[in-house]
This record gives sequence, C-alpha cells and structure tokens, in this order.
Amino acid sequence: MSTDTEKVVEEQKTVEQAVVVDTDAEKRGGVKEAAQNEDVIAMAQEKIASGKAAEKPSAKPSFFVKKSARQTVKVDVLTSLEDGRVVSVSRTGLGIDFEKDFPFMAHTVLEFIFSVPNYEDMSTYRQRSSVYRREVQQMLVDKISLRNFLMVWHLKDWNLTDEEGKKVVLTFDINGTLSDDSTAVVYALSPTLVDVVMTILEKDLLLN
Repeated sequence: MSTDTEKVVEEQKTVEQAVVVDTDAEKRGGVKEAAQNEDVIAMAQEKIASGKAAEKPSAKPSFFVKKSARQTVKVDVLTSLEDGRVVSVSRTGLGIDFEKDFPFMAHTVLEFIFSVPNYEDMSTYRQRSSVYRREVQQMLVDKISLRNFLMVWHLKDWNLTDEEGKKVVLTFDINGTLSDDSTAVVYALSPTLVDVVMTILEKDLLLN
C-alpha cells in the first residue's frame, strides 16, 4: 500500500471515529429521535410475568418535573476485606446473592439521592458544557463537564459513611449547590463508583 493510500485510509478512520463521537455527543446535547429506559421496562415486564406486580391504581402520566422530584440511585458495592478498596460496583436488583456468592468480600448498598433536572436546567448545562470540536467543526457537549453540573447541582443526599461508620453529611450553599467542602468530598470518591452512579442516573432520567 502506498504512502498516499495509507494516509487516505487513516484520514477516513479519523472521520469515522469523529462521526461516532459526534453521534454520542449529540445525544448528550439533546439530539434524539427516541429515548427509553430498557431496565425499567424489563423489570416491569418481569414483575408481571412472575406475578409480583403490585395491585394498585396505575399512576397518571407525569410530563412535568416538580421541584420536589427526586431520583434515587442504588448500587451494590464490593470492597476488599484486607484494605477496604472498591473492587466492584453495579446497579442493585440484578439478582446477585452477594452474601452467598462473595463471602470473601464486604458488601454495601449505597444510595445517592438526586433532584431531577428540568429542561431549563439541562439547556443551561448543555450550553456551559459545550466545546468546539475541530474534527467535526461544531460545538459538542462534553460528557465530563455535564456530569459535573449534574453532581454539583443535583446531588442532595447519600448514605455514605466514613471509616468510623458515621454518615458523611453533605452541605450546600444558599443557591442549592454542593458547598466547596462537600464538592471536594465528592471529587475524592472512587472514580469507578462515580462513573457507575452517574451512568445509571443519566440512563434512568433518559439523559444519555
């Protein structure tokens, strides 16, 4: 293969990769023709199939986000018995018997409670998270920056404890955002833990 041909092939690969990145970033920017939460749909179907569906009146459709709305993200976390290091993080409800299957690890269920962003919130975050990508010649939403906005503005509570078993209390500024001290605590978390929690939140709220 000639040098010129190799160059063309490499440029084509770059363009194809940029298109994939562009598509993912556009979804974060709100460009969607459809969105659904496969996990919630699957769990609802499973409950009906197993006869465990709750017998209660169907909830009316809710198309507006209330300021009091909250979304709880629960994750199963396995930590090493030797040094306490996080070795596994996953969404709860996957049917795993941690006590039986992983007796050699410490199992903890963590809960993160978020307020739910409305369209105005997401519009602001998307604008502030946008960066210019030269390879596609357009503004795209940066995933990390967007997640930081969601974390700082919408994390309202959790059940995390310190090494002495005491709950780590979150504090907030007058505008409702995490205080600088609490933000520093959040940023000190295991990156894997944060990644899984935020991925679940984005999926549950149909933000990705």
